[in-house]
Amino acid sequence: MSTVLLVGEDQLLLDTRAAVVRTAGVETVCCHAASALEVLADRRCEVVILCHSLPERLAAVLAEIIHKRWPRTRVLAVSSARMWEQFDARAAVDAVSSADPERLVLNTIELLGRREPATVQLNNRCIAVRHNAILH
Repeated sequence: MSTVLLVGEDQLLLDTRAAVVRTAGVETVCCHAASALEVLADRRCEVVILCHSLPERLAAVLAEIIHKRWPRTRVLAVSSARMWEQFDARAAVDAVSSADPERLVLNTIELLGRREPATVQLNNRCIAVRHNAILH
């Protein structure tokens, strides 16, 4: 099973996002920025999701360090309305997602590089994902 690490400063928000991401059939781990690199050193995570609760500079630095130390780990930034569009850090991450739960799950699945279709249940709505196409 794939593991996704969620990094942010708001524990309630991280727990909520982790529950959403688990609908994609992945294991999740949550932590604050201070322990993110330690968690990555201890366990293999295919995707790291950087929450918009992180300061922009910290998120960019974390993404750069993650890519240097773990080049196969993909980094997804969750964007608020103001983040990542104004700050020139997009090059540090593999993808940027809105905070919309459905979009977050789809972007996570895409970064995991799944070849088989995945069916995701969100808000009593079932969506199937195959090779970056959304099939309702």
